[in-house]
Order: sequence, then C-alpha cells, then structure tokens
Amino acid sequence: MTSIPVTVAPAFSEKAEEKARDARAFAWSASRHDTFATCPRKYYYSYYGILEDPEVQRLKQLSALALWAGSVVHETIEDFLRTNDAIPDPTVQEALIRSVVHDRMLKEWKQSEGGTNGFRLFEHEYTQPIEQEDKKILVGIVMRSLRNFFKSPLLREAFKVRRSAWLSMEELVSFHVDDVPVFLRMDLAFRDERDRVRIVDWKTGRRAGKFNEVQIAGYALYAAEKGWAKSATEISTELAYLIWPRYVRKDVTQPVLDTARRFVTRSAKTMRALLNDPDSNTARIEDFPRIDKPRICRRCNFRKLCFPRAEALEVRSTRRSAPKP
Repeated sequence: MTSIPVTVAPAFSEKAEEKARDARAFAWSASRHDTFATCPRKYYYSYYGILEDPEVQRLKQLSALALWAGSVVHETIEDFLRTNDAIPDPTVQEALIRSVVHDRMLKEWKQSEGGTNGFRLFEHEYTQPIEQEDKKILVGIVMRSLRNFFKSPLLREAFKVRRSAWLSMEELVSFHVDDVPVFLRMDLAFRDERDRVRIVDWKTGRRAGKFNEVQIAGYALYAAEKGWAKSATEISTELAYLIWPRYVRKDVTQPVLDTARRFVTRSAKTMRALLNDPDSNTARIEDFPRIDKPRICRRCNFRKLCFPRAEALEVRSTRRSAPKP
C-alpha cells in the first residue's frame, strides 16, 4: 500500500504573488491574453492596479465556485505527483479524496464565510445565493475529477516511465518569442516510452474553448524552444477532461508552432498599445475601457470597482434582457 501524506494547501496561494511580480515587467501568458480579450479594464486591475491598491489585490484573489473546484483538483494532483511514485490502491485513493473535501474545502468554506483575510469566494463577497444543490455539484466535481485522475491512462504512463523522464510539473517557466517574454506553467510534461514529448493539461471543465487552444499551443511552443524534441512532430498535447473523463490529444506540427508565435506577437502588441509607457510597462486606468456586457460584468471580481452601486448594474442588465416590443 502506498502512503499518501495528506497536506492542506494554503488558501492564499503563493502563485498569486508570482502574478503580482509578473506585472512589474511586461510578459505574455495565455491567462493574460484571455483577461485582456474579456475586458481591458479587468486586465488593468489584474496586472497594474494590483501594484497600487490593496483592495484590488484582495478582489483579484476572489474565486468563483467553479474556479475553486478547479484549484482544489489541480493542487491536490500537484501535491500527489510531488510526493508519490506509484498509484495507490483504491482505499488509499478514496481516503485522500475525502480528506480534501472534509478538511481543505470545509476549512476554506468557513474562512470565506467569515470574510477575514485569506480565501474568499466570489459568491460570498457579492452575497450571491448558494443553494444546497450547488454545494453538492461542487463537491461532486472535485470527487469525480480526482477519482478519474487516479484511473487516468496518462497517470499510468507517467509513472511507467518514472520521474526521470518527467520534463516539467507545475513549474513556472519562461522563454521569449521575439522580444516578448512568455510565462507559463505546465501541469505535466514527460517523455513516453516511444521518446515522444507528452504535455498534459488536467481540466475540470466540461468542454474545450479558445483559451484552451491558446494555452496548449504555448506549451508546445515552449517544448520546441527548449529543444525537448528534434522536430515538432515528436510533441503531442493532451487535454484531460477529468469530469467525463475524456482525453483530447493533438499532435503538433511546425505550422502549429509558427501560428502560435504569430499569435503571441500580435497579442502582446495589442496589449502594449494601451500602455502609457511601453518601455517602463506603466499604465493608466483611463486608457483601459470597461466593456458594456452586464452578463460578464456581474461575474467579474472587480464588479464593485466599476459599479459601486450594485443596483446600477442590475438595472442595466434587466433593461437589456427585456424583450423588444
């Protein structure tokens, strides 16, 4: 039987500190691109406002229920992979999964309800109703995802080649695309028995999106830049949707890498165009307009900064959703 040390991850992740550091010098990442594409004002708060305002820093760390489930699953998997070299028997697996729910999640839930410094749910911050069924669904996502993780063929393959063949696991890495610094963090990358590079991204969501494609292309680009493979065709990416489970594998080609490079360059250029001084990476809030999409704004961590009176957003939302005569 494999012994799994049960550790409770800190509610206020040190990865948040990395994001704050990244903002001091311009860098590109898939999440940064996604934030900018969603709303320029949200982008400003996320990468520049946090350097000046403690309240912005606090709001940035709010976690919606679905994101919380994803964080719990990812951090549990990371901890397991760092401390184990074999898949434990089902009894030990279940003990770990239940400890995550009953210890970590319950602790963070109580902390969020208390409203003190540290972990805080978006729903608690904005007094959104959370039904008992929502809680059951949340716990179900976490437990089902972790159970499927232990059954994953990707996990078996990774342990089969042993840790010496692992290339990266939840490490913050960087490289350059032309003059653009790029930061990313792979869930897991390893060299399989056929000497191919396999890049794995664990997912708790139910479907693919444009963000996933951008993210995974960045991973492949890094692998190629680091010389992990002699050619692009020796690299493959794996999106592991643990909730189903479903595994989407894509083989990488040179055109895919070339497209990724152009995408990063264009995206970075668009972001830099709004900066007050691109060389010093300084920004002014007035240069980053907020969007006019109440459906998105209602789910934004920075909602109270853009709409100090919550009812103003709700009224606008009601008016826009009213049927036309």
